[in-house]
Amino acid sequence: MSENKHTVFNIDFNDDRLVQARHRILFERSPDAVIVTAANGRILDFNPASLVFFNIAEAELRRSNITTFYANQTDRDHLLQQADNTGLVPNAPIIFVDHRENVKHALVTIMRLDHPGGGAYGYLGVIRDVTQRRLAEKRLHNQKNFAEQLFDAGPEAIAILDMDDRVIRVNDEFCRLFRYSPEACIGRRMESLIVPQALKAESFSYSARALAGQRFEMETQRMDRDGRLIDVSILAKPIVTENDEPAIYVIYHDITQRRRKDAELRYVAYHDTLTGLPNRKSFYMVLDDLLQHASRRGSDRAWALMFLDLDKFKQVNDTLGHDTGDLLLKAVAKRLGQCLRETDHLFRLGGDEFTVILTNLNRDIDVARVARKILASINQVFRFDGHEIFTTASIGISVFPNDGWDVEGLVKNADMAMYAAKENGGGNYRFFTEEMNRQALHRMQMESHLRKAIGNNELLLYYQPFVDRASRIVGMEALIRWHHPELGLILPADFIRITEDTGIIVPVGRWVLATACNQVRAWHDMGFDTPFVSVNISARQLQESDFEQTVLQAIDESGLPPACLNLEVTESSMIQNPEACIAKMQHLRSRGVRFSIDDFGTGYSSLSYLKRFPIDALKIDRSFVSDLMKSKGDQEIVKTIISMARNLNIDAVAEGVETQAQMEFLIRCGCDTMQGYLFARPLPAEQFADLLERQKHRESSGQAKNTGQGSDVPAP
Repeated sequence: MSENKHTVFNIDFNDDRLVQARHRILFERSPDAVIVTAANGRILDFNPASLVFFNIAEAELRRSNITTFYANQTDRDHLLQQADNTGLVPNAPIIFVDHRENVKHALVTIMRLDHPGGGAYGYLGVIRDVTQRRLAEKRLHNQKNFAEQLFDAGPEAIAILDMDDRVIRVNDEFCRLFRYSPEACIGRRMESLIVPQALKAESFSYSARALAGQRFEMETQRMDRDGRLIDVSILAKPIVTENDEPAIYVIYHDITQRRRKDAELRYVAYHDTLTGLPNRKSFYMVLDDLLQHASRRGSDRAWALMFLDLDKFKQVNDTLGHDTGDLLLKAVAKRLGQCLRETDHLFRLGGDEFTVILTNLNRDIDVARVARKILASINQVFRFDGHEIFTTASIGISVFPNDGWDVEGLVKNADMAMYAAKENGGGNYRFFTEEMNRQALHRMQMESHLRKAIGNNELLLYYQPFVDRASRIVGMEALIRWHHPELGLILPADFIRITEDTGIIVPVGRWVLATACNQVRAWHDMGFDTPFVSVNISARQLQESDFEQTVLQAIDESGLPPACLNLEVTESSMIQNPEACIAKMQHLRSRGVRFSIDDFGTGYSSLSYLKRFPIDALKIDRSFVSDLMKSKGDQEIVKTIISMARNLNIDAVAEGVETQAQMEFLIRCGCDTMQGYLFARPLPAEQFADLLERQKHRESSGQAKNTGQGSDVPAP
């Protein structure tokens, strides 16, 4: 057995000296300040912790009176009074000021010290420094007050719910937004307070997530006390209350204005601002949805796509102004809507283009019936600001699934059908056919070839003479031809429309002007008497900003006298931006260039405009001349045009003269200049030069005839 290392003493633990020693050790080593004072406050004894608490040296503390350290003297008086009555006062909160004048918070336990012989001789105080704890409590209190202020004054509606979805607390903004008082909310289930009936299931689902401790955000609707729906975004997350109870913190943000603005932006993005109809973007979305639906369902249920374009709408804008044009478009949109069912869709793509989707069709005849109804409605007179406007529309139709299974095919085919209707004179409708597709392909090929024609020297000019009463050549018209290396000679009727639609007419027109001016100048240099050459000008050319420069450049570079150039324009081309056209024509007229109106009587110009335009001649359209000897109406029209030209002091030129009887009738009416197969067909420059040579020879021989068909022109 090992020897015990501890020595055992016989000690009496109740010995007074040991007891005092133990108490002294406790006194000295206590972390709290312990001070013994006399009744008057004089300090009798203290431990080292007292020096730290009062931030003072030992000698100074011995000379001090405890009362000097109390922030409030009455606190000591109350403590002593209680100690005298009870003998002990535990944990009294007291504020001290230390030797360096720092405020100290403490919990003071004070005990009355009684003399063994009777009566109290002093007091023992145990001072526990709680300054840091008090400061922490104050910060926590301030934070709580601040949080409550933020909650109450927050800009968002906030509610705190318990785990039964009952309201614990709401802030002022919640009460304002949903029009409840706090008292009307506390204790009520949120579901019965602000959740609309239609959204209760949704609310239960999200509440369950929050109760399960999940944070979530959503946008939905809630209702106020009066049942008014409010668009809100909701943020909910679980929290723990100050009582350590689980709860849900919910923020409601009013997004009504944002949604209204979003709706306005969506409306603007998907609707036409003028008519209020869905726009091009909406059209393609709806069309794609219909195709997707048909694909998912495997449905072959027919529906139709209509492309509608107003005929000659540009003339309304140019003559009556864009404001009237806008009124017409809005009125057309209204009439179109009245022709359709609620299940149909109407769109404005832009300009005067509208589209219609007819759904749930049984037969093609249903589409035709709607098309006829639309055309009849558009044909009725429109009245705006004292104007009566008559217009027509061209409609192209493609039918699903016969004419296409995708957006591109249906749109392309309806568009082709619409242009076919327009080319047929307008005011009618056409269903898509494969023949249209072939024609469109041919048109594309022709356009591609045309763009290369000038560079490949495939274009050439033919010339057809103008003759006077004696069949003497007094001028000629330059007529374009296209000699394609594979297709041969192509007449203008087969390609001019393509050049106008694609803009190729502009470079082609420059080439025609330059070539005609150079050719006539060359004939002048050869000694031929060719008073003038007429060149047809398209509406597109006339609207070009450099039109005048192009004409003058052709004259200057060729050296042709300006008076030898006559430009033929149509009525319809002149009334497109008439003021600008008048200015351009007057400028060129001042330089000596002449102007004539081609195909007069077939357009829509007014006599008031005719007076203002610098015109030298009217060309009577061949449609009035061809039936001249059969139609009294045409005879009267021709007489009227010739008479009007004479009164305006301008020339009348008849085109399309093919018989001797027609020529004699025109001469009797006073028409001095004519053109047609009776005199000569259009001829290449070399053959036309022969014509000029024969006339020159006849004139030099003095053999020119005064009437009848001249021998200087070949038989047609």
